[in-house]
Amino acid sequence: MGSTVAIGKKPRPVRDRVSKVEWEARCELAAAHRLIAHFVFVDMTYNHVSVRVPGEPGHFLVKADNLFMEQVTASSLVKYDVEGNRVLDSEYKASAAAYNLHAAVLKARPDIAAVVHTHSPANLAVSAQKHGLLPITQQAMRFYDRVARYPNEVDDTTRPGADQLAAALGEKWVMILENHGALVCGTTLPEAYIYHHFFELACRAQVGALAGGAELNIPSPEVCAERVKKFGRIGVYDSKSRDWVASMALVEKLYPDYKD
Repeated sequence: MGSTVAIGKKPRPVRDRVSKVEWEARCELAAAHRLIAHFVFVDMTYNHVSVRVPGEPGHFLVKADNLFMEQVTASSLVKYDVEGNRVLDSEYKASAAAYNLHAAVLKARPDIAAVVHTHSPANLAVSAQKHGLLPITQQAMRFYDRVARYPNEVDDTTRPGADQLAAALGEKWVMILENHGALVCGTTLPEAYIYHHFFELACRAQVGALAGGAELNIPSPEVCAERVKKFGRIGVYDSKSRDWVASMALVEKLYPDYKD
């Protein structure tokens, strides 16, 4: 059964029931959902972003099951533990696909603080291509030889399937889910969001380049290795990064209700 909260209804405020750092994390996570909805075509209510609660490594926040990304607010986010149990009383709940996937990845990888999972037309198209992401743009070279693949064999909406997905991620930070979409992780929420943005641009460019039908200009492995070493580093982006600061300013201007 899905949540019974009416779409568009203002959620019951939770600010007075959580710590200051959790509230700040909720605001940033709500902003990340608004930004992805703004820049990326997402799949109805089925895409989601998670972040660990600061100071509570076994707990994370994720989107409710009956909201579009552009409807997410700080108070509507749902708190779970890495076993998939809801922690904070709320009129909302996440879908099994959301809490199973994010719980499995965050439990398997203590170094990951945030996870973005989307089905955009571009990353779905690349997930259907056997060769995966090609290093044909500067954005794509950020991920050169650093993308895991999860075969379309097991239902990853279940916890056993999500555990297999987390195992397939291994030590990497980005994964193509075959015929399903993309998973992008980060040591911070800004990092996961920013790398997801780059990954989305790379996928859009690849779909366009292949549709053009011309021979592709593929850089040498040496060039790709140099570019990924310089621009694909994990641990670079945080709340003070210029891309995130600019992103938050955009959210404040266009979607100020994200903090509700």
